[in-house]
Amino acid sequence: MAKKLFYPFIIAGVVLIWVFFFYNDNFSNQGILDKVTSREGYVLNLVRENEPVKFFIKPEWIQLNENGEKELDIELTEKNNTTIILDGTFMRDDNIISFSFDTSYEMDYGAGRFLYNGIFDPNGTYYTQTSHKNYYLYNENGDEIEIGSVGQGPESAFGFEIESEDVALIKNGFYVEYSGFYLYEYYKDG
Repeated sequence: MAKKLFYPFIIAGVVLIWVFFFYNDNFSNQGILDKVTSREGYVLNLVRENEPVKFFIKPEWIQLNENGEKELDIELTEKNNTTIILDGTFMRDDNIISFSFDTSYEMDYGAGRFLYNGIFDPNGTYYTQTSHKNYYLYNENGDEIEIGSVGQGPESAFGFEIESEDVALIKNGFYVEYSGFYLYEYYKDG
């Protein structure tokens, strides 16, 4: 009798796990993004290169006074179903400050648009072309801020460093204009 009651719970558990993975692979934002970018049941088209986004970095978000990391996870702006997130800032021993950013997506199952800073090949792979030219930084007075190293990845994450001689220019916050994104549109194939 106990075994007969136990089996339905096992079957229900297996079905729930299967439903979770099926949903996650096909209907979650990440699942849809993965299917779209690998062209599994979707048509993906590049609409425009160098799609700019602009946002402000507040002074309280900047790791200015001591070495170490400030983890933030702050949503800065949203454009074309893509949210730009400030992951954190980090001051190194040599007073160089790093800024790291990530993205999140609000993907629609049937069709939509999104920003990504990589170029997708038809086989599902992608490559990136990051450059200092994709960044324009300036403070509230309009003073341009030079950047040091830039980086990209994993996926659509990106970041830059501000050299120690320019740290005084960012103490009251600064603007970032980033043009390293590509605007894509997609729709369900068939």
